[in-house]
This record gives sequence, structure tokens and C-alpha cells, in this order.
Amino acid sequence: MAVKTGNARVWTIPDMIAKRKQRWEQGYPEKGIQPHDIAYDEVVVDAAVREILGDTHTPPNAALVAELNERPHLLIELAFTVVDKNRQTVPFFLNEAQKEFIRIYEEHGGGVPYLILKGRQLGFTTVITAIQYANAIKLRNFSGLTLADTAENVSAIFNDKARSMHQRLHPRLKPSEKYNSKRELYFDKLGSSWRTAVATADVGRSKTLNFVHLSEAAFFSCTLGDLQAGLLQACTADAVVIYESTANGFGEFKELWDSGTCINLFFAWWLAPEYRSTDYGELERAERGEGDAWLIERVRLLFEMGLDRRQVAWYCKKYAGYLDKSLIRQEYPCTPEEAFIASGDCVFDVEALTQQLLRVGALRPRVGEFVYRRIKTQIKDARGEVIGEEWELCDVEFVDKPGGLIRIHEEPLVKTDKQGHVTHRAPYVLGGDTAGTGEDYFTGKIVSNMTGRTAATVQIQRIDEDVYAEQMLCLARMYHDALIGIETNYSRQPMRLIAQEYRYPKIYMRERFDKTYNETAQVPGFETTPTTRPIIIAGLVRALREDPAMEPDVPTLKELLTFVKKENGRQEAVEGGHDDLVLALAIAHQIRGQQVTDWMAVEPERDPFYEKYFGGNRGGNMAYFDDGADVGSYDGGGNDYGSGGGLGDYGGWDDI
Repeated sequence: MAVKTGNARVWTIPDMIAKRKQRWEQGYPEKGIQPHDIAYDEVVVDAAVREILGDTHTPPNAALVAELNERPHLLIELAFTVVDKNRQTVPFFLNEAQKEFIRIYEEHGGGVPYLILKGRQLGFTTVITAIQYANAIKLRNFSGLTLADTAENVSAIFNDKARSMHQRLHPRLKPSEKYNSKRELYFDKLGSSWRTAVATADVGRSKTLNFVHLSEAAFFSCTLGDLQAGLLQACTADAVVIYESTANGFGEFKELWDSGTCINLFFAWWLAPEYRSTDYGELERAERGEGDAWLIERVRLLFEMGLDRRQVAWYCKKYAGYLDKSLIRQEYPCTPEEAFIASGDCVFDVEALTQQLLRVGALRPRVGEFVYRRIKTQIKDARGEVIGEEWELCDVEFVDKPGGLIRIHEEPLVKTDKQGHVTHRAPYVLGGDTAGTGEDYFTGKIVSNMTGRTAATVQIQRIDEDVYAEQMLCLARMYHDALIGIETNYSRQPMRLIAQEYRYPKIYMRERFDKTYNETAQVPGFETTPTTRPIIIAGLVRALREDPAMEPDVPTLKELLTFVKKENGRQEAVEGGHDDLVLALAIAHQIRGQQVTDWMAVEPERDPFYEKYFGGNRGGNMAYFDDGADVGSYDGGGNDYGSGGGLGDYGGWDDI
């Protein structure tokens, strides 16, 4: 807020912006000015410019000049205008998506590239162009560049956005121009410039650049790799680089998103204030359960996410207008994953998985890992001679830890009698996939053998095999001595440690034909082969089709959405992706046949399980249900997955 010093107010640039917005929306009734009067807006801007730069009677305000030099983009809302979608000239006030981007831009500055994934027409090209233009007219030796996918889009950016801003800008804010060409503005006294070009492999190589905007980068005809090798090598160390685009399937833009080298920013379609409608016809049809089943479910989810009725009505109307209904996920996505989906490539049901991802995206599982003590015991024969050793884990405790390798979605379920004694425990299985290379992950999935739903997830990229085995063992113990089946393709060590050194009894056993003895042997662990892999994937496809809500883990859902059928027929993750969680989940479902499928009775007088392995502490690690009661909510924690002019007569800035 502006403050008073004596009889004069001390204004800041944000104060002036707030006043401009107020006069635009409310007018100035005392002077007969109506809201949305563009002529009066010019008066307001002129008064602001005089307050900052001074006039024949007052010197420049050094504090305000310094504020603009430090944050040139403040000029956007202070003095810029744009032509809106109704072809009307209006003040350039930022929408919610643009505000959020500028907040992040101010926080991080340059040096690390930004990657903006967005729905259509949220105004990012316009606001990034405005930022570059503001820098060009305020900063010395600024050099900016915007690349677009086509010559037509280059022209639209320069003429419809930048040039129109420049032409309507208050004359006292315009620096001296050396030239103003079809694709470049150059301000000679500042030595600053901004230009546009079509994206090609050799564009901009000879320039030193402070700011680069790659508009609709997912649709460039040249590769992003070529641009990074050429153009981006011309950028200064602190340059601002912004990749911005709607999605275009699983291309380089998706690879860049997944690389972790950029500040990834996703902006959903509903951030645009104009994406609202009072035409409720299509919405009301969906609410009555008529027509497209996907839209009916999507409407329910959008309301659950807090969107208002006009927003959902707009979405329904837009959806109805598409011949290819899948386009709405790319053009107006609700999640990044939905934006990148390549229709027809995914092995699993894209629609069901996308809806589930929206449903569970805001959930926060309990995250942590186990701490324990290892105890070694010697094994002796009848004569007392040491013939081996075994290990035991004691004082086991699950400790909450940000970034921990285990995510708990549902606590272990038990039944109790009226006195609170445990009478039954739910059965679980634990499937695991070991890291084949340094880029893969050690993973595990605890699955309820009564419902088939995931209760816990293990995921860690780099860990010693013995530590992974011990964490998996603790998790299996926590979930009522779950049946364990870990893949043995790359390493048998985790299964060997669990079965032999820790002598865990509930091990998945597979059959293997022994050619030496010409007989079938029982071998611990699961082996993924060209024969078994299609079988377990088909089983998982069927399980997810029957119950799309069975998987609550967001990283797993993302892997499922990028698990595709390649041209060679192999089913695996997209190039550069991972499928370790998918395989762990598939293994877990495959081994369920060796575990009981109903509540396991416990002797009523005692329950030795937690006393032995968890020190008798039942708090926090189990969900209790009265004997005979329904199992209740899915996750055990309340998340129910089932159910230009002069001043005229208006005086100085304070009177505007």
C-alpha cells in the first residue's frame, strides 16, 4: 500500500498497478468515469509515467526508476495494453497462470531453463513476449530471441503481440530506436534488441543471448538436441531460457520434461478465466448419466477437484465439439501425464488410469523406512559344532522420513473382538523387481490378497542389495507375514538372503526343470522370461480393467501410462522411461495364487506377531475393525476409493 510522508504519498510500482486495476474495474464515479474506459486508462498510465519520470515541475522519482530497472516486467501491468479475444484494446493485466509463472520467474531468475507444459491459449507466449519487450526497453545490452515453429506464428508473435505493445506504449517509455523491422526491435542508445525467428538447427549461433523463448517447442521441425548444441551455447551463463508448448505425444519435449534438467511447470486449462460457459446442456446430460461414459466420470472428478459449474460446462461443451475425443487430453489436459499420452500406444486402459490419477493425485501416502537391529545366531549340530549361522532383525520400527523408500497407502488390516483383541489378520503378498542396471530401481508392491489393491510401495534407485532385502523383509513382516516373490533375473541375492540367512518361511516358489536329475524342482523367487513376461502383463491388464481403483500410487500410475507396445511387439516403458514399478505390481498379482485369500485367524489369547517383530507396538501401523464389520475405506485413512493522452482536468497522480 502507498504510505503518506507528511502531506505526500510515497508510491511503489505495485501500488500504481493496483490503482490502475481499480480504475479499470470500478471507473471513477465522482468524475463520471465508467468502468473499462480505455481513454481514461491512458490518463491513468500518463499520470503513472509522470510520477516515475517527473515532468517540467518535478524531477524523476529515483526509487521508482530503480524499482523498474530491477524488475522491468512490472511495466506489463503498469503501462502495457493488449488486444483481447474480442478484438478490444485493454490493459495488460495478468491472469492467474501468468501471475504464477512470473512469481516463479522472480524466484529462480536465469541460469536454469524453464519448461512450461500447458493447455491451449493460456497466454504464455504473450506474457513471455511482454517480459522480453520490457527487458529490451529498460536494460542495457539486452539481447532476446523468440523462436516459433512456423513463419506464420513468428509473424503473429512479432506483429500481433510485440509490435502492437510497442505502438501503443506511452511515448516517454519508448527508448530511441535504430530500426524497427519485420522481425526485430533494436534500441541503439541502450544497445538492446529483441527478435523473432523460425526454429532451425543453425538459428542464433553467432549471437550472444540473455533471453530465449522457444514457443510451441514440441512442434519444432528441427530437434531440440540441435538447438541445444547450437543456439543455447550462445546463451550467457545467467540467461533465461523458456521452453513452452502444448504436448505433442512422446517426443523430445517429453524427454526434456522427464530429464530433470529444467524447472518443470504445468498449467491446467481451468486457470484461463475465459474458459467458462453458462450453456449447461452437455453438462446436464452428463449429470443425468447420459451419453459418453468417460465424460460422465470426468465431470464427477472435475467437481471433486473444486471446479465451478461454469468451468465444467465449458469443458463439456468443448469435448462435445471434438470429432476425435482424445484430443481434449492433449489440448486441455488436467495433468502432465494426460497431456503426453500417445493414444493407442499404452498397453493399459488410458482412460481409466487417467481418471484414477486425477482421483489420487492430491493424496499424500505415509513415507518412511524401517530401522532395526541385526542379530546373528550360530547354528550348531547335535554335537555342538557350528555348522552355519542365521540372522534376525529385532526392534523393527517404521520411521516416517521424507524421501524414504517406502510409501504406505493402507495400513495392515486386522479384525478385533469387543475387548480389542486381534482375532484375524488380512493376507498380503509382496512382489519385487530388482535393479538390473544403475539406471533402474529396486521396487516392491504390497498387495492385499483379499481385494487385490495396493497397500504399500517400495522404490529406490541406488541401494545395497542386502539393505533392499532387509527392508522388503520388514515390510512383509509388517503386513502379516506376506508372501514374498522377488524377481531373480539379474540377481538372486535378495531372495537368497530372505530365504536362507533370515529363514523367512513365506516364499513364493516357482517350478524349474532340472535336466541333471530329470525332475522338476521348487525354486524361490520369480523369474521373468520371454514366456512369463507376457503372462504377468496380461494378468495385470485384466486386474486393472476389473478394478481401475486398485492402484493408489501416483508414480506407479505414471509408469502404467507410459508402458507401451513397441513396433517390435515388446511391451515396455517408452524410451527413457521406467517400468520397474509396473513389473513389481505384475509379479505381486502373479504370485497371489500361493497365498490365502481370506482373513487369517489369530489365537484369541495372544497375538505373538507384533510382540516378536515390532515390540508389541500396535499403534499407527495397523487399522482395526470390529469383528464382523466391513473392511471400510481403501487406504485405512479416510480416503474412500470405493464408494497516451495528457492529464486534462484530473490533476496529478494522487488525483487519478
